[in-house]
Amino acid sequence: MAIINGRRIDPKSIRNGIHGRDLVRQTQVGGGRRPILECGGKVQQIDPNRHYSPFELVDKNGRGAKVISMPDRSKGHSFGGHRPALSKHLITEQVVDVAEHLFKQGLEFDEEESHWIVVPNFYLPKRWHTIARETPLLVAFPNEYPALPPIGFYMMADIPISPDGHFFQGVAHNAWDEPIARGWKWYCTYIHDGAWQPARNWREGDNLYTYFHLINEVLGN
Repeated sequence: MAIINGRRIDPKSIRNGIHGRDLVRQTQVGGGRRPILECGGKVQQIDPNRHYSPFELVDKNGRGAKVISMPDRSKGHSFGGHRPALSKHLITEQVVDVAEHLFKQGLEFDEEESHWIVVPNFYLPKRWHTIARETPLLVAFPNEYPALPPIGFYMMADIPISPDGHFFQGVAHNAWDEPIARGWKWYCTYIHDGAWQPARNWREGDNLYTYFHLINEVLGN
């Protein structure tokens, strides 16, 4: 049985790993909260049906993982509202980095609220070239970013169709609908719950680079 010293696992007590249900039991999670495992900057919800090996529970410096709880995300994504200062800071830092390394021609960015970025001339993959070769492309950040990822992305509505039919004049999955009223169409790209894994150091987990890699993949396949 692992011994949690305060909120950190004692590495000496987990030589054979530990079952998730034992971790959950020791967190004593109350209503409206869920058990979380933090190790080496990576955060994941504890799966009670999984056995965790020792290397998943100890970081590279030999420190035991932290076992904590977080509020449930029952309301999911929200857009266009109040954004916490930390979210603004992380979005701004990621946008500046992406502008320097991926889109040197420049980006448009909502500097006041950090709700969106626009790539003015996003070059489309070859299979799109009979329809369009480039387009403005918008990514909207949920108020919960980086804990939650964007839901799809937007291209200008003057593109009539897409090669795969995933291009719509409305939104789904609780994506932000305000861009639709401003001349955009929504491209459906939904990341399943738990698949998006940000880190305390944003460069070590899923981030804006991850999302643009996903955009390139879905548009190209």
